[in-house]
Amino acid sequence: MNTVELPALDGRDPLGFLAALGLLRVLREDARLSFSDTTGCAQIHSAFTNTDGIAGALTDIVADIEEDAALPGVGPKFPLRPVPASRARGAEKADESDPMRVPRPAYGEHLYDRVEALGDGAVEWLSYLVTDLAVDRAGRAALTPYMAPAGKQTVWTFFRKSLEVVRQEPSRLTEALIGWRRVDGFTGEYLDHRVLRSAADHPSGKSIPAGVPGATWLATQALPLLRVTGDGRNVSAALWHRHNRRAVMIWPLWKPALDIHAVQALLDHPSLRPAPTSQGHAIAVERERLVPLGVFGIYGAERQAVEGGKSAGVLVPVRVASGLD
Repeated sequence: MNTVELPALDGRDPLGFLAALGLLRVLREDARLSFSDTTGCAQIHSAFTNTDGIAGALTDIVADIEEDAALPGVGPKFPLRPVPASRARGAEKADESDPMRVPRPAYGEHLYDRVEALGDGAVEWLSYLVTDLAVDRAGRAALTPYMAPAGKQTVWTFFRKSLEVVRQEPSRLTEALIGWRRVDGFTGEYLDHRVLRSAADHPSGKSIPAGVPGATWLATQALPLLRVTGDGRNVSAALWHRHNRRAVMIWPLWKPALDIHAVQALLDHPSLRPAPTSQGHAIAVERERLVPLGVFGIYGAERQAVEGGKSAGVLVPVRVASGLD
């Protein structure tokens, strides 16, 4: 195997880390993932000898996705999407609401049964996105905490928007690996706090978001590695934990080259939970059982509300005390 370091995928950053997971997943069984203990950047161990080869493989994967689809391998009907007036046919009524977000009692008949008719691939993806083991503030079956829709954003657009950009401009996939270039008007699906720019930050004098489409698309592909669940009320997922009534994301960086199965096992390690000694807003993680696994750093993030918005907010890095970094 060759080792290729990806300078744009900084594992200390939530978007960089999620994009690295997504990259590992779409490359499937042919790759392993580690991180540099000096730069924190992702390293892919595979038959590829350089970033051009990896970017070429990603371009092929994107090209194989059906034209009207949002995800690889499941067809254009999943995720379920709203029915705008322009698409309504016959007696069908326009419905701009997100059909993936249903009241918890309706999860089975109105969501799961509809998705089941689309095949096993759609059912599998559903299990990573929505759970009836938790509810949101509106009493609906909860979305994974990796999603924080705002305005007219839906589960469909979470995947589709970044896909549209990388399909039209494959160079964005290369940029995701070697050097991010921000695109005006791209929201980044709230996985990246730097997407928010005030009027003072932009030459036009307008508040225009600027995200990284290639890295965002890779991050969306990481969700099948991040199981979602709940305690009956609060939603949780791999790497997400409750700490003093806060939901925090805590992840490790590791030096050994791990395949996809080993990565999933590490992400579910109980020592990544906030330690009982954590007090107030401080977050601490016990390191003793992680060091023998090659973990050299622990990092964290949480949602920060956007002023004037109804979204759960953008992912913002927070410090995790572990004695490792």
